[in-house]
Amino acid sequence: GSVGGRSAAAPLLVLRGGGAAALLAAYTRALSAAPLATKGASAAVVAVAADGIAQSLTRKGGEAWDWARTRWIVVWGVIFSGWANALWFDLLSRLFPEARHSGIALAQKVLVNQLVMAPALSAAFFAFTVLTRTPPPAQSSEAFDRFDLEKRGRIGYHELNVRALGFALSVWWAAKWAALRRKLAAELLPTLVRGNAYWTVVQTVNFRFVPPQCMVLFGNLASCVWTTYLCIVANRAAGDSPHEHGR
Repeated sequence: GSVGGRSAAAPLLVLRGGGAAALLAAYTRALSAAPLATKGASAAVVAVAADGIAQSLTRKGGEAWDWARTRWIVVWGVIFSGWANALWFDLLSRLFPEARHSGIALAQKVLVNQLVMAPALSAAFFAFTVLTRTPPPAQSSEAFDRFDLEKRGRIGYHELNVRALGFALSVWWAAKWAALRRKLAAELLPTLVRGNAYWTVVQTVNFRFVPPQCMVLFGNLASCVWTTYLCIVANRAAGDSPHEHGR
C-alpha cells in the first residue's frame, strides 16, 4: 500500500541509499586524511572477503578454517592490492591524462595496464602463495630440525650450526622455486587469458568513469570475484589443475 502517495517501501530505500551514501562519504573523508592507509585497509577487507568465499567453496567436510591463510591474504591486500595498485593508478593517470575524454588514450591506458600490471600481479600472487603457504619439503624440515638441535646444544652448539642453517635455507629455497615454476607453468597463461577478458572490461569502466580517488576502491570491489578465483587457483594442490591433466 501507500501513504500520502508514497510507497511503503520508500523509507527502506531511503535508508539503504542513505547508508551507502554515508559509507561513501566516510570513505572519501578517510581518503583525504590518509589515502594510502585507507586504500590499503579497504583492499585488505576485500581480499579477506574473497579468500573467505574461496575457502568456503573449496573446503572439504571436516576441514578447519585456514586462519594462517587469512592472515597472509591481509598482507597481500594491504601491500599489493592496495598500495601497489594506488601507486600504479597514479602513474597511469599521469601517463594518460586524456583517458576520460579520448577513446584512443583510454585504449592505450587499458592496454598498458593489461600488458604490465596484470601479468605482474598474477605472477606475484602465485609467488606469494607458494612462498607463504606451500608446505616445505621433508628434507627442508629435517634440515631446519637439525639446525634447531644444534642451536639448543643437543648435538653441540658449535657443530656446524651455521652450515646447517645455510643448508636448510638452500633446500627450502630450491623447493619453493621448483614449486613456483610448476605453478606458473600450469596456471599463469590460462589465468592471464581469463584475466584479460575480465579486467579489460572492468578497467575500461574504471579509467573512463570512476573518479581517480576511487579507482582503487572500484578495482578492489571488482577484484573480489577475481581474487576468489585466484585464491582457489593459487592454493590448488599440484596435480589438481585441469591444465596439468590436459583439460
